[in-house]
Amino acid sequence: MFALCVIVLCCWASVSHSAPTPCENLIRPVESLSFHDVKGSWALVSVSAADPNYLEKQKLSDSGRAFFANYTDRPEISFTRISNVGDSCQYMQTNITLEGSGFVDPQLNITMTLLRRSCPDCIVVRLDKIPGQPLRLYLFSKRRAVEAKEMEEFKAQAECLSLSEHHVMDPTKELCPEQISRHADAPTEATTEAQKV
Repeated sequence: MFALCVIVLCCWASVSHSAPTPCENLIRPVESLSFHDVKGSWALVSVSAADPNYLEKQKLSDSGRAFFANYTDRPEISFTRISNVGDSCQYMQTNITLEGSGFVDPQLNITMTLLRRSCPDCIVVRLDKIPGQPLRLYLFSKRRAVEAKEMEEFKAQAECLSLSEHHVMDPTKELCPEQISRHADAPTEATTEAQKV
């Protein structure tokens, strides 16, 4: 009887040790990411950040969106962040490269990893400047707002990454149009993001 109990306890300990934790499941990257998974326009629904000052700046934006496009046969993807700040639309564009479960910005040495999510029309983007030290977590969707359970999942993901500060965008505010600037002197992600990171 004693030997049987020992075997049961050992098996239980082995299963418990190998089973993923809730956080491991929540922050697991997506698999087999392609450009078609992110193509087009996405409304910013919520953001979490390690730096509270960044969130304070984000609160100045009435709305935000991300736009992924590929105008050539090259592997680079055009990524544009669009913000509506004080009735003024700001466009910040950079070229990123698809790599594994996310994208890499070679100019800023920033990695954007897409995490798994239950929301069918959302993408959750983890931004890292240094590997293992997430700066921000973004929730984008084809909708302006998500269901309560989908928002709770996003907040749980952020907390697993020690990003406890959140800001939810107002879905009633107008989005800026999808405009990709072609001017060489237009502000880009490389010039504006460098001041924030």
